[in-house]
Amino acid sequence: TEIYTLSLHDALPILTAGSVPPPVATGETHSRPAPRVGGRRLLIALALAAALAVLFVLACRRLALAVAPAWAGAGGLVVLQVAAVYLAVIVGLIVAMGGPAGLRYRLAVRTPAGRDLARGGLALAAVTAACAVIYVLLGLINGNIGATLTSLVAAGSDLSRLPTATASVLALILLRVVLLAGVAEELLFRGALYGWLRTHLATAATIAITTALFAAEHAYYPILLPLVIALGLATGWVRHVTGGTTMPIAMHIATDLGLFAAAWGLA
Repeated sequence: TEIYTLSLHDALPILTAGSVPPPVATGETHSRPAPRVGGRRLLIALALAAALAVLFVLACRRLALAVAPAWAGAGGLVVLQVAAVYLAVIVGLIVAMGGPAGLRYRLAVRTPAGRDLARGGLALAAVTAACAVIYVLLGLINGNIGATLTSLVAAGSDLSRLPTATASVLALILLRVVLLAGVAEELLFRGALYGWLRTHLATAATIAITTALFAAEHAYYPILLPLVIALGLATGWVRHVTGGTTMPIAMHIATDLGLFAAAWGLA
C-alpha cells in the first residue's frame, strides 16, 4: 500500500485556488504534488493560444506596416510576428490554466531546490555531450564536420538575419530567445501536455509522447532532430524528477542561447 503525503503548506494555496492536484506517493523521486490538467482545459488552452496568435500576428503586421514599413520589409516584421506567436502561447496557457495559481499548480512553475539545479545541469551536460558525438558522426558521414555544425546553428538560430539585423531586430531576437521561445514551448510540452498525459499514462510513455510532439514541431529542419529529441528526453526526465517545469525552461533557454552565441560567432 502506498502512503500519500500532502503538506499543509502546499495544500492551503491549492485549495484557495480551487484546484486540488492528485497526491504523490512518497516513493516518487520528487515530493511536490503532481499537477493535473484536464482534457477540456487543455483544449481550451490550445484554442485560446491559437486565437491569440492570430490576433497578435495581425496586430503586429498592421502596426509595423503603418509605423515602420521599411523596417517591416527588411525582416523586422517576421521576427516580431514569431515573437508574438510565442507570447500568445504563454498568455493562452496561463489564462486557461487559471492565472498565477494555475501557473504554479497546473503548469508546475516553482522555485527549484538545489538538487533540482544539479539535476538540470547534469541533464543539460548529457545533452551537450550526446549531441557533440552525434553531430560529429554526422559530419564524418557527410564528409564535412564544419558544414554540418554550421547547418545545425543556421537551422536553430537567426544566423541568416544577424549580419543585417538592426539594433531593434537584434533586441527582438534576444527577447524571443531569453523570455519567449523556451518558456512557451516548455509550458506547452512539459507543462500542459505532460500534466494531461501523466494522468492517463506512465511516466516513460508521457516523456516519449511529449518528446515526439516536440520533435514534430521542429521537423521542418531535419538537422535539428537529434538535438531536439535529446533535449526533449532530458527535459522530460527533469520534469519528472523535479516535479516542475522551471528547470526544463532553464535548460531550453540555455540551449537556445548557446545556438545564438554560435550564430553570433559565425555571423
